[in-house]
Amino acid sequence: MFKMFNSYLFLGAHPDDIEIWAGGFILRILRENKDAKVHCVVLTDGSAGYGTVEERKQESLNAAEILGTETYEILGLKDGSLCMQQDLPKIIANLIRKYKPDMLATHPRTDRHPDHSAIGEAVDKALFMAMTSPEFLEYEPHVCRNVLYFVSDPFQMPSRRLYIDISEVFEEKYRVIQCFNTQLDILLPYIELNKFYGKLSGLLAAEIFEPVSIII
Repeated sequence: MFKMFNSYLFLGAHPDDIEIWAGGFILRILRENKDAKVHCVVLTDGSAGYGTVEERKQESLNAAEILGTETYEILGLKDGSLCMQQDLPKIIANLIRKYKPDMLATHPRTDRHPDHSAIGEAVDKALFMAMTSPEFLEYEPHVCRNVLYFVSDPFQMPSRRLYIDISEVFEEKYRVIQCFNTQLDILLPYIELNKFYGKLSGLLAAEIFEPVSIII
């Protein structure tokens, strides 16, 4: 998978969402495919979490430097407001057209967090809008056929699961997560989940995704 696609777009609701659920995947992509371009976009300012907006932005930029992504964009929408953003499909459609990913990874619509589920619900509409030509969208149309959802709740496992082996990059992912100093009490248990997921599949550590659409 790491050499099949050259452009990836990771969408997260808050600073640290992408890193905690897909940081190891990103590190493996960039380690194993030198030509790959990984784009990360955080939609909110993180103001509802611990720490100030400025602190959370700086933490994200520090993490992005370790990850080595092509771009790391923070849109700065109000934290907690995504479920009320009627133009969220348009925003995401423009991001898809801007970065033209072969693969998109983001939150599922079934996530219990309202901001997360709002993105998951908007993505279906955005994927369709991105490949059409409405006047209110920017950039050229783009078709993204490959979609993964983050798996954030071990008690709500999807029936179809993709395990990504992050054993060789686990320590590096841990360094990335340590950048989010204001959120460590929340994030560290998820790092332990990576070890648990690894044991389920005979690995040191793993991340889990729900494959929504994979076309090779």
